Amino acid sequence: MKNDILSLKRNGMSNRKIALELNISKDTVNKYVKEMNKLTKLIENETDKQQIIKLQKELVSAPIRKGVSVRKIFSGNLKQRFYELLKQDEDKDLILGLNKQKVTASLLHRKLRSEGFNVGITTIQIEYKRYKNRNKETFIKQKYEPGFRAEYDFHEIKVIIDGKLKKVHQATVTLPYSNYIFVKHYENQKFETFIDSLVHFFEEIGGVPKQIVFDNMRNVVSRFVYGGSKIYNEELIKLSNYYGFKIMTTNPRSGNEKGHVENSGKIARTELFTFSYKFNSLKSLRDYVFGEINKLNQDKIKLINEKTQLINLPKTRYELGRLEQSKVNHESIIMIESNYYSVPDSYVGKSVYSNVYIGHINVYNLKHELIASHKKIEGNKEHSINILHYTSTLLKKPGALTNSLALKQSPKIYQELFHKYFTTNPKDFIKLISENDIYELNELLVKLNNGKNIKCSKTNEISIEEVSSNQLTQISNLFNQGENIQ
Repeated sequence: MKNDILSLKRNGMSNRKIALELNISKDTVNKYVKEMNKLTKLIENETDKQQIIKLQKELVSAPIRKGVSVRKIFSGNLKQRFYELLKQDEDKDLILGLNKQKVTASLLHRKLRSEGFNVGITTIQIEYKRYKNRNKETFIKQKYEPGFRAEYDFHEIKVIIDGKLKKVHQATVTLPYSNYIFVKHYENQKFETFIDSLVHFFEEIGGVPKQIVFDNMRNVVSRFVYGGSKIYNEELIKLSNYYGFKIMTTNPRSGNEKGHVENSGKIARTELFTFSYKFNSLKSLRDYVFGEINKLNQDKIKLINEKTQLINLPKTRYELGRLEQSKVNHESIIMIESNYYSVPDSYVGKSVYSNVYIGHINVYNLKHELIASHKKIEGNKEHSINILHYTSTLLKKPGALTNSLALKQSPKIYQELFHKYFTTNPKDFIKLISENDIYELNELLVKLNNGKNIKCSKTNEISIEEVSSNQLTQISNLFNQGENIQ
């Protein structure tokens, strides 16, 4: 406003017209014009250069407004109660550990008003800001020895995959000594993903750091107990025992304690995906990252020094599956992570074990024999049903086949055979798919389409159980091959 007044005055406008133009009081205009005339005259008559500079600065500077003093209001019982509430908040953090029930200036104001204190929100905001400023931390610069420390974090990235907007989760692990950055991208942040990223990190650098620092994510900290102590995830402890690293976690809301990975993850995200963000698949994204990440890891000499100090890798890779026990329900189904998977119907009511991997699930009986393999479902309350798990039941209840989810989820060759040739003979169909693999069934379909007759049962050279076991072994081998390229 001062600038507008002086500008209009220097252009010859009267004080009255300036007041009308700016819609302000004429007294305000008179005040600034009087001040300008006074300072201008002093400048013109002054010979001391330093004094001229001082007067010019006063003339062109913004007006100084008197601040509102809250010290007289903020005293006595009000001040005492204000700091009592802040102390309660500090004590609560010690008891609960990491929590999001944090006090704010507006919350303090409402609380104090409800207790009868006549105080404005501005007064509380000013005092709360002073309190926060008094309690600012001083950070101590750290220097680590080679091979001693790694830091872990997840970073979210938005990309276009197969024409659709997707959120991809970047597991980032860094070595502060050599500034080495490891990244691997996943569809989620589940525990299998977390473990997979750590094992791949160890294999990429050819060893294991002596300690790894994490934040308080659920994959690391199972729960907090009284006084802020932490109970670590049992599966992570097993991994730590196997590879020999020490688990370290930051204090709540203290990302600076693993600032190296915080910054490195953001750098990797910016460098890799600012101009390149469209990919055909997650695999093509990973292939792109594999080719580009080396540009960020330039200090080869420091990395070589670091590798000499790492803990040696075990000769055998850690089994990446997360073990879960389940009871088979009356539909011969187990539930894993809110989704449903079939097992052979002979296991209804029995307990089984599952190894849960990133992309697939293997199910074992109590003798540690593989009984089922499934591609892992990423949805919620979805089913993965293998019709071959129900052959015994369907031979007893053939009428249940036509509308079964098992048939609807079966391979297309099964469905085509059934609907074309076996709708009235479901038992023969069950025997046929039990005794023939997918390639043999394709040949049989061609023969049927050409009008030839076939036998629905083979000789007893190979039993149904043996065929099913062979098929399960083949499926398991396929999945395990896929695991190696995760």
